[in-house]
Amino acid sequence: MARTKVAEPIAEPTQTSGIEYFEFLASQLIVDPFNHRQGNVAPPSKQLKASVAEVGVREAVGVRRQADGTWGVFKGRRRLLAAQEAAEKAKAKGLDPRTLPRVPALVHHDLTDADDETLLFSLLENQFRENATREDELQVAEQLALMDVPETRRRRHAKILGVSLAELKAAKGAAQLSEEDKRRAKTSDFDWVEMDQWKRLGGGFESFQRLTRAKERDARSGKPGNGEWRQVVQAIRDEQAEEQKQQAVRDELLAAGLSVVSFPWRWLGHDAQPLAHLLTSLGKPLTAEVHAQVCPSHGATVDPDTLEVIYVCTDWHAQGHRPTEEYARELEEAGKTPVDPEAEKAKAKAKREGNTAWRSARTVRLEVLRAAIAEKNLPEAADALTERTVMGYAKWWFKSVASGRTEVAAFLLGVPDPNEGRSQWERAEDPFAELIAAGPKTRRRHRQFARVVAAIETYVMADKEWPEPTEEMVTYLRFLEETFDYSLAECERRGIAVYEAKTKQDDKADGSESADADGRADDEAESGGQGGPDGEAAGESAPEPEAQPAEENEVDEVAGAPEGPEVEQDSTGGVPPQG
Repeated sequence: MARTKVAEPIAEPTQTSGIEYFEFLASQLIVDPFNHRQGNVAPPSKQLKASVAEVGVREAVGVRRQADGTWGVFKGRRRLLAAQEAAEKAKAKGLDPRTLPRVPALVHHDLTDADDETLLFSLLENQFRENATREDELQVAEQLALMDVPETRRRRHAKILGVSLAELKAAKGAAQLSEEDKRRAKTSDFDWVEMDQWKRLGGGFESFQRLTRAKERDARSGKPGNGEWRQVVQAIRDEQAEEQKQQAVRDELLAAGLSVVSFPWRWLGHDAQPLAHLLTSLGKPLTAEVHAQVCPSHGATVDPDTLEVIYVCTDWHAQGHRPTEEYARELEEAGKTPVDPEAEKAKAKAKREGNTAWRSARTVRLEVLRAAIAEKNLPEAADALTERTVMGYAKWWFKSVASGRTEVAAFLLGVPDPNEGRSQWERAEDPFAELIAAGPKTRRRHRQFARVVAAIETYVMADKEWPEPTEEMVTYLRFLEETFDYSLAECERRGIAVYEAKTKQDDKADGSESADADGRADDEAESGGQGGPDGEAAGESAPEPEAQPAEENEVDEVAGAPEGPEVEQDSTGGVPPQG
């Protein structure tokens, strides 16, 4: 293209709609703020700058009018920068930049007030021309998620990007991960929803390892959904919630000027001792008020299980306190039978972590059951469980009926707890009467099944039960796994393994006893068929034991169970804790 020698007057596009072809001076254009490569790529290459300096921009850029009336390039950023650099060099040589070849452009009048569409078009151009990276797409999705646009437009954005609507909405959180965490997410093929969930958990390497292992187990299981992932996410959430509660109590103590020590899982022989273990030098009881006034080693600790504040003397030997008679006896006995404090600490820690994991697994179990109960049809196996329970004589079932607790059943059915606000002595005799009367007959099976599994969750699967897995517990977990494709949590798999190992040992022991009994019978036959030392005949059966009175149904609450109803179903889908 030949360069004109006479400067032409600056003109601007004249249309107000559609797409218009126009040639701009390089100085008339800026980089559009919604060019997705804005400030994110290297400057134009030497080859591009040389070409533009020689023959100008040959391929039209994409332009739209800005709010201040200027013209912004949303496609062709590097071509524009090369043209502007050529204009600056011409000006430095004393030439009029207006004599240079103009920048051909397609002016998109329809994008004037459509920042979201502009951003997408900018990305699409680079996807096809320069292989935009997944990181580029994530940045675009993050900006789109922040824009206030109608839901129909947002769905269109997701379709253009080739992601789900949920992924598009999660892009904001995913993009806020640190660069190191983004790199980790890429290595484990986390999608944007998974990245967002990880971000909400705080990111970091430890949670990344746990989530990666869960994702791998989900892939190996062949089951639909992400059950293993959900289990781990819930477990981490619960652990963090517990830690936050503990830290809040510790912060209050620190704000009050107290020295806060770590909770020792075994007090025996520890430098810090609860005031309940100590006396003054005169043998008087130590109260927190008195100790705070007379002892510079006054402090406190927090029981991580109960969040109870325990006031202590952090150095009771140095302060001259005396042990109580009971604690002195414990010290004396410990001297004869030394106890490994570290072993006791590890044992207590394992119990606490086991409780936390068991509660997290329960949260996911109840969510899976609630979703299954909400479906139109229930599997036949669910009906079989209901019938066996109602027709049988399981102790846990009668205990549940006698207790009158309804919070778990209400959660599973998605209705308010009919006993909310009532004490355990005021529970309704027919709590679900209204639901039964108004509910569809086709949902009877669902309501009965919800009542049965609520009883199992409350009594068979209570917190105190996990250290000693039972046959009922294992049968129930296998039922959920086979019937609802439920992904067992690690603590549940461990419980099944413990039970099965114990069962094998018991069977082996029973087999040995049977062999010993057979051997004794052979010896007795050879000695003349005499039985025991009293000379009873070998074939004579022993007298049957007297009938024992039937055990009364227990109506007391399970130890550690929450008082009364614990939660009303809300839109967040909260799950009532058990135990």
